[in-house]
Amino acid sequence: MPKVLVFIKRRPDLSREQFREYYEQHHAPLVNRLLPYYQEYRRNYLEGPFRPGQPDMDFDVVTELVFATDDDYQAWRQALTDPVVLDQIRVDERNFLDQGTTRMWVVDAHADDVPDRRGAGT
Repeated sequence: MPKVLVFIKRRPDLSREQFREYYEQHHAPLVNRLLPYYQEYRRNYLEGPFRPGQPDMDFDVVTELVFATDDDYQAWRQALTDPVVLDQIRVDERNFLDQGTTRMWVVDAHADDVPDRRGAGT
């Protein structure tokens, strides 16, 4: 199952709340309409460091795109080469994110099926 992680930083003139609001209310629906190839589109907004004193990250959200098949992933990649699609996305990105800092990675995800252990040992 192909998966893409996108690390996105907000424009410096926007608060975290403004960034999140724009992404959820405007950009995500646009992407859903233009690129309907993924099975899951999740935005993970950073709230703060896990440990006190840990340095801040240089991005505000980790976006996950999960594809059911390699064909869906390839269709998504192909759609991103369409100038009409790409132009709409890039124009909208200017409204809320720092375009020069966005990073996109294809990952090989692995997961374990972990049994429910909450009642173990009682």
